[in-house]
Order: sequence, then C-alpha cells, then structure tokens
Amino acid sequence: VGEDIFLDGDFGSGASNILSVDPGIAPGFVYNPITPLYDGEYIITNNIGLWQNSWDWLPIQETSSDPDGYMMVVNASFEPGLFYSQLIDGLCPNTLYEFTAEIINVIPPGSNALKPNVSFLLDGVEVINTGSIPEDAQWHTYGFTFTTEPDQSSLSLSLSNNAPGGIGNDLAIDNISFRACGPEAFILPEEVEYLCLDGTPLDLEVTIIGDQYSNPTFQWQQSYDEGLTWEDIVGSTDLSYTHNDFSSGYYYYRFLVSNNEENLSNDKCRVNSNSKLIQILPEEYELTDSICEGVSFLVGDTFYTETGT
Repeated sequence: VGEDIFLDGDFGSGASNILSVDPGIAPGFVYNPITPLYDGEYIITNNIGLWQNSWDWLPIQETSSDPDGYMMVVNASFEPGLFYSQLIDGLCPNTLYEFTAEIINVIPPGSNALKPNVSFLLDGVEVINTGSIPEDAQWHTYGFTFTTEPDQSSLSLSLSNNAPGGIGNDLAIDNISFRACGPEAFILPEEVEYLCLDGTPLDLEVTIIGDQYSNPTFQWQQSYDEGLTWEDIVGSTDLSYTHNDFSSGYYYYRFLVSNNEENLSNDKCRVNSNSKLIQILPEEYELTDSICEGVSFLVGDTFYTETGT
C-alpha cells in the first residue's frame, strides 16, 4: 500500500482530554463535549478513563503511542444512522484503494449488552458490514478494497450504525486510513547493508510482486532524516539505482511505483517500497569508558588508573 492519504483519520491530538469544538463529522449524531454521552451523541477524546461519568465503559485511550492522541467515541442512536462521513478528492481513475478503520466495543466483557454493528459505505452504498463487534476489550481492524471508476476523482466515505440504541451499542473508532494499493514492492535483501569506506558501488534493484499495474513506472527516493521525509533522486527512474557515495554515515533509499508517469506524481495514486538502509562504516571508532577508583583500564600495554582524559 501507499502512504495514508486520509490525514484526518486519526482525529488529531491535544492536551485537553475532550475536544471542545464540534468537528462536524457525524451528520446523524449530536456532538456532546460533556460526559456522559447519551444515545445519538459522540465525542472526540484521548482517554475515557479520565471522564467524570462514562457509564462504566472501558477506560481506554486511543491506539497510537501518542498519549494525547484523540479517538471518536459514539453512543449509538435508537435509529440506525451515519456517525461518520467525509469527502475524499484528488483520486486517480482505475486505481485500487484500501479503506480501513479500527473499532472497539467500549462495553466491558461479560455485560451481554447490545453489540455495535457498523456498515462501511462508498457514496452512500454499503460495501461491507462488521457484523456484531464483540465485547472483548480489543481493537479490531475492518476494511475493504475497491477500484475507482474510469472518470472518478472523488468519493464519500461513511460509517453507519445498524444496531438499535439502548443498553450497549457503544463504540470507539480510530485510525481511519485510505491508501492506494498496488504490487508488493521491495528492495532486497531488506537487511541493513554495511559497506566500507573503500568499498565498491552497490546496485539496488526493483523487485515487485503482482500484476496490478500494467505499465509500472518508478521513481527512486532518498531520505536525509532517517525516513521521516523523502526526496526524489532526479533522473532515477530505472529498475535499479547505484549507491556510490562512500562518506561515512547512513543512507536511506526507497522507490515509488505507479501505473503511469502521471499517477507517479500524485501521492494518492502510488505505492512505495520498503526503506533500505546502507551504512558506510568509519575507519575509526571513538570508545568512551569510566575508570572507578581502584580499577584500571588497559590500552595496549598501558594501564590507566588516574582521573583524566
């Protein structure tokens, strides 16, 4: 898959336990920043355990490593309805995409309450249904793939509650993601490549598995911040790239692949390989140690016992 192109799907983060401003993402529900939530209401929060009243729901946080990361919590309405809807544009025609979301039933295990049941919709048409989401205190990933139409550049993604309101049917949702799909893309072997200062140039080769793209097009990239951001290597669009820089340090590479050159320039229409790390080993290493009182440190034939450098 490619990069996640749906940047609002993790609901952001904030030091405040509850987002005070209505984000306006649930057309069939009411935003309530004051707990507890009643049927037909939702909230954006980073920790249910900090609420003053939560109907004894699971005291959970959202799923990422960010302690301030937000999630969406929903107390389902008595009537089925949309509790999430967003428009995504800038898509490429005839392209395979993956849509996923993480959902948890916030009712504690053993409660035997009504279980959430969620439909995923594209342009108002149901694509899949989660079925009953169990009371197991676990986040579950649901999703599907689909291909855009020949002239399609946007669509509406929606989530709908199907179970009735009442005791139960309460859920949290997080990490809604939307990614382009294509062939599996690798730079092999995936392990770190160690080279010496007097080494020979190393050829990195494109490996793709799958026939999703009839006319695969490539772009090699390099990262200068350990893979956080990537820059195109100008003119490097072949099936291989040669690393020939032997200055001591770390070098990160990957390649992009899409079905044609036009899609290659659109991050919503391409996939990327694994990142490949090359380390050029230095000739000398600096080692630091401490000598405690009464202990010596041997270098060659000399024992060091005194404070100093």
